[in-house]
Amino acid sequence: MIDGSRHPATSAGPMVRIVRIAVVVVTIALFIGATINAVLGQRELAVIFALAAPLGVSAWGFARSGHNEAAILLLCLVLTVLVTMVLMLNPLGVHDVAITAYGGIILFAALLLSRRAFYAVAGAIVLAASTAFIADLNGLTRSRITAHTDVAQFIEFLAIIGVFGFLGRVAVEIASGSLGAAQRAAAGDPVTGLDNRAAFFQSADRELARLRKAGTSAVLVIMDIEAFRRVNLVVGHRAADGLLCEVAKRLRQVAAGAPVLGRIGDDEFAVLATVAEDRAEAFAREVHDATTFETLGVSLRSRLGYARFPRDADTLETLLLAAESALAQAKHPEARRFGGPDNRI
Repeated sequence: MIDGSRHPATSAGPMVRIVRIAVVVVTIALFIGATINAVLGQRELAVIFALAAPLGVSAWGFARSGHNEAAILLLCLVLTVLVTMVLMLNPLGVHDVAITAYGGIILFAALLLSRRAFYAVAGAIVLAASTAFIADLNGLTRSRITAHTDVAQFIEFLAIIGVFGFLGRVAVEIASGSLGAAQRAAAGDPVTGLDNRAAFFQSADRELARLRKAGTSAVLVIMDIEAFRRVNLVVGHRAADGLLCEVAKRLRQVAAGAPVLGRIGDDEFAVLATVAEDRAEAFAREVHDATTFETLGVSLRSRLGYARFPRDADTLETLLLAAESALAQAKHPEARRFGGPDNRI
């Protein structure tokens, strides 16, 4: 059973906290950069920093909604454009400053982004750096040392940036994999591959917010396996894990297209599916039938309760309570292991 007092987990994991800290630090740095340049009379640089600062705030919005990679990707691209524009206005040209600035961005991306997103940032940095160097070579920047800029320095720059990116990426791949892989590992149930309890609640909360705005109905189904502890003792833990995987497989098949599906307890599963209100009971019965089966000489019987959104409840916490109550009724003999909102306490 789900404990009603322990509902959606909103506490951020370590990676989420890292992303949020990075967003906050970069945004504050942009505001400080705008202020300092304004005080020093560097109006053009102050304007550039001031225009970039709201994009940092936008990245915070991505992070708050759980789109951590999008937040970091936006920050990296904003910083790349910012550095390029600052370098073109820099009297000292695009030499050591370029290596330091672009190198920091590519390391930042290597450590926090998935492989595909990292390649996108690396490509953007090469494009931006090429633009800065070409502009410098053709006297289109404010550099006072343009005569000392040549193609060899650009090749040297690319080599150094390549080393930064390669070492950063290899380090993060060896240590923990990409951000996307780390998040999937943290959010996944190790036995069935479904969302774990915390990930299910977090995803369900976001999905209900989306459905609420769209005015769309849904159904939350909670099911457990009858006498699963006894099954565990009879067939052993390894075989029992195989049975859980079979249940997960059947849930994926019957709930194909359901946005949120997870294992929320030892023998408990939950599905949040977008269905019409008059189809809620039929969908719940399909789930019940699919998860009642025999395999390897073992008979598995599921017990199920469901609640409709928004008819029975319009928040995740109250929807969980409604579905829990229906599941409690399903455990009565006369209910035949199926409970709905019409026969709940």
